[in-house]
Amino acid sequence: MSEAEETAEKLITISLARAKPAPRYRRTDRIVNVLKEKVAHYMKVEEDEVKISQKLNEQLWTQGKRSRLPRISVKVTKDAEGVVTVKLPDEKEEEEEKEAKKGTKEKKEEPKVEETKPVEPEEKVAAKAEEAEKRPEAEKE
Repeated sequence: MSEAEETAEKLITISLARAKPAPRYRRTDRIVNVLKEKVAHYMKVEEDEVKISQKLNEQLWTQGKRSRLPRISVKVTKDAEGVVTVKLPDEKEEEEEKEAKKGTKEKKEEPKVEETKPVEPEEKVAAKAEEAEKRPEAEKE
């Protein structure tokens, strides 16, 4: 299998009209099921192999359990194992930005911590040594 076949990404818009006939108190539950059904059919996999990201799930539940979204655009990614991940279109970019920020913060913080820790104890030790040297001289006189 080539790399293109191992991971496939597609941007699709899914109509959630099939969730409307469901009772009001189950609409968002039905939306999640409709989303999984449509993605599984589109990507030719079983519904059990479709995973919804946490941010997409939060987006679906923003309007509560009784209201519904009319449609939603999602990014669908299928890996080599056949597991399909459904995300918001801009979600991957946010994750990469967070990882990049974490990497730069860690690099910047490490030198600062290393520089400040050795300097402080040396100054304290030197000051204590000077005080200790002065005390015996004052007591002898």
